[in-house]
This record gives sequence, C-alpha cells and structure tokens, in this order.
Amino acid sequence: MFSSYARSRFRIILLGVLFLGTLVALSHTAMAQSAGGGGSGGASAYHPNPILWGLDITVIVVLVGCSLASIALIFDAILHLRESKIAPIETTEHIRSLIDSRQLKELIDFTAADQSFVSRAMQAGIRRAHLGYGAMREGLESAVSENSSNLFRRIEMLNVIGNIGPLIGLLGTVLGMIEAFDALHHAGGQAKVSDLSVGIATALWHTFGGLAVAIPSLIAFGFFRMRLDKIVSRASVLSEELLESLRPAEKAATSTAAAPEGSKPMARPVPRRTSTGSGDTGAGV
Repeated sequence: MFSSYARSRFRIILLGVLFLGTLVALSHTAMAQSAGGGGSGGASAYHPNPILWGLDITVIVVLVGCSLASIALIFDAILHLRESKIAPIETTEHIRSLIDSRQLKELIDFTAADQSFVSRAMQAGIRRAHLGYGAMREGLESAVSENSSNLFRRIEMLNVIGNIGPLIGLLGTVLGMIEAFDALHHAGGQAKVSDLSVGIATALWHTFGGLAVAIPSLIAFGFFRMRLDKIVSRASVLSEELLESLRPAEKAATSTAAAPEGSKPMARPVPRRTSTGSGDTGAGV
C-alpha cells in the first residue's frame, strides 16, 4: 500500500504539491486581507478582479515551481557531476592495468559492465576492434560526443529556468500594474494610496521573484558548465590515450575476435627434395 510513497521521487512531488497548496492558501488570505483593509474606509472600496487575482496566483505558483526545480537540479549536479563520478581514478587505473597486462577479455567485460565516461568510450572503441584501429577511434569519438551531450543536457534546464524566470516575473509585473490602474479606474481617478499600493506591491514582488529565480539558476549553470567542460575534456583525452596504448595489441585482438573457437593452425607442408647425384635416381627425404 505504501510502496509508492517509499520512492524518493514520489515524496518530492508530494512535498512540492503540499508546499504550492500552502502558498496558494496564504496568498489568498493575504489578498483577502488587503481587499478588506481597503474597504474599511468606505462603501466604494476596491475589490481585486478575480481574473487578475487568479493570474497573480498562477504566476506565483510557476515561480515557486521553477525555484524548486532549480534547487533540485543544482543538488543533482553537485552529487553527480563530479570527476569522481564521471571519470574515477580507480576505474582508469584498472583499465590501464588490464591493457598493460594484455588481458583483453577482462578489459571487454569490465568496460561493458562499468558506467563511467572512460569505460563507455573504451567499450565503443573495443567493439570495433575487428575493423581496425581507425574504426576503433571513430567509435570512441562517437561515444565521447554522445556522453558529453548527455552530461551537458543535465544542466541545460538551469539555463532555461534562468532565461524564463525574468519573463515570468515581468508577466506578474504587468498584471500588478493592470491591477493598480484598474483600482484607479474603479475610484474614478480618486483612488486611495491603499488601493494603488496593492497592485504596485504585487508588481514589484513578481519582479523580485523572477530575478530571485533567474540569478541563482544562471550562476549555477555557468559554474557547472565550466566544471563539466574541464572534466569532459580530461576524460576525452584520457580515453584517447588508453585506446592508443591498446593499439599494439590491435592485430592480436582482431585475430582473437575473428578466429573461430576451437580452430587449430594448419600444418605447413614439408617440401620434398630430390638428389642430383649421377648414380642416385631415388627421391631424397
């Protein structure tokens, strides 16, 4: 019954929904109190347009959702986008020792089971050993490009959030100014400061929220992009060096992969020699 709750992703979604629901309830209470405070001075008190109020809440919910997503992406990058995770030294040294000892079968099995950057690149190159070193290098370069794209794709959403955050805040700013001018229109040009302050404060808070989401996201994206670029460059060069050290064993690996199991080398025929002596007409041994 509680198996789904045991999953961490489900718990995160549930907490996010509860947090957004709480925020919406608090915003609704604050807007109601602001409207009630403005109406205490007279019968013609301004009440916010329900449509504008709903759009304001939507903008707040979107900004909070972007903020939570940005925080989750930053923590994911901190935990997984590290050199010890992408190209661990232990894995590299083990691959190097297998190449130095020419344990090709163990090298193939290890790179197939390991999920690090270097192992995946080496596995893509080793699979093409029967086609020659040029094909092995092409396979390694393709794997390096694919793995690099997958790593950079994990932080690309930070860039997206950083770019759309100010736009969402600007949308809230426009809604707040519309609300302020709507209050001015409702009062026939004689609106109180308390009526106008609600819309202006809403506009400024939305602007602040958009910038608060965008600035940390863009800073984190730039930091992790530089960090990933350095790690991926080192891992790519290291993979090429390991494949280059495997090159002397290319012919041996190719013949081992191409030869059928249980086959034996054919014996070379021994040529017969004939005697050239005058009295000897028989064949020599």
